[in-house]
Amino acid sequence: MGHDMSVMIVNAATGEVVERDRTPAEQTQFEADQTAAAEAEAEREAKAAEAAEAIAAAIEHAKSLGFTDAMIAVMYPNLGA
Repeated sequence: MGHDMSVMIVNAATGEVVERDRTPAEQTQFEADQTAAAEAEAEREAKAAEAAEAIAAAIEHAKSLGFTDAMIAVMYPNLGA
């Protein structure tokens, strides 16, 4: 049996391991879970990219107002000028 289409069941008391094919319902749920996980990861990556762009824009704006990297680092130590 391939791991892509199987379910492994482990009896914690005995250590017995049983591997079987997924039922159609389990396969459908597995695929839905994989899709949801991929969408959630893409959303996290998009938000991280958006935050990085906002930070870069904030730093550039501060510099346009005459603030130096050192000043920005003191005012916003977690910003990373």
